[in-house]
Amino acid sequence: MAKGISLHIGVNEVDPEGYPLKPTYGRRYVVVSKDYNPVSFGNTAFSIGWVGNLSSCELDAENMFKLAKSQKFDAKILKTRQATTGNVIDYIRRAAKKLKAGDTFLMSYSGHGAQVEDLSGDEADGEDETWCLYDRMFLDDEQRELYAEFAKGVKLVVMSDSCHSGSATRSVSSATAERQRRLERGELREMEERTAVAVYLGRKKDYDEIQRSLKNPPPPLKASRILFSACQDYEHAMGYDDGGVFTVALLKVWDKGKFKGGYGDLARKIRDELQANYNRAVDKANGDASRVFLQVPNFVRIEGSSRSALDEFIAQRPFEI
Repeated sequence: MAKGISLHIGVNEVDPEGYPLKPTYGRRYVVVSKDYNPVSFGNTAFSIGWVGNLSSCELDAENMFKLAKSQKFDAKILKTRQATTGNVIDYIRRAAKKLKAGDTFLMSYSGHGAQVEDLSGDEADGEDETWCLYDRMFLDDEQRELYAEFAKGVKLVVMSDSCHSGSATRSVSSATAERQRRLERGELREMEERTAVAVYLGRKKDYDEIQRSLKNPPPPLKASRILFSACQDYEHAMGYDDGGVFTVALLKVWDKGKFKGGYGDLARKIRDELQANYNRAVDKANGDASRVFLQVPNFVRIEGSSRSALDEFIAQRPFEI
């Protein structure tokens, strides 16, 4: 009988001692914001760290955990302080050892997204995308190497409600992000560009060592993988009191299991739901779209052992073991 294991991550804030900021461009960081705290990090001389406060990422994780449990997954939730890179890596590796052909691994992440300098040369934009876990940034190359540990025939579903969660080219400029913040009452799930640079420089040696320790080229992927991401490369993921825009739309379309169709159908319906939300907001603003946020989710399919296995996976009813 097929098995399903799932992991659901929600990070409302990070440990400032794991995100020390090296001042950049001649600017000094002053502790006047909820996003910057004094730190006494033993491995750095920098006295300010990033906190990255968000309010609804743990709620997203809780809702995805409930969905997974309702579908009979062996589900685990990691919220904020528990969502360390060590815990996440350990859980993925343990799942990879347990799951066989025909089994499913589901993982959802809700939190900030960021970028660091790519040292492997596999990114056209020169940037590796990251999830901001509690203790440090978790690099996309680290994830890819972990996915290669799953056996042939295992099905991997990854859902990322964060910025930089598409196929991941550089985000728009921080000035554009700041302008969007003024227009929106919600929260951007992005570490702004200046902060991302400062965080990377604050622990550059650590992040460079992680990248250099990974296999290059990466090991081949045996398991089929699909990625649902909250937005396109050039967009930002938003969150409100009731959760991330993407996660809320997913849950509405899923409709407590009443949804009919496959993973590809689910992706299209989520996209349609977000477009409908946008259209309603523009109508409410009497046609003025300048203060209305459009978020277009992405759906990425990554072939493992065969194209036919991936096609069969995409046509499968979502979250079915």
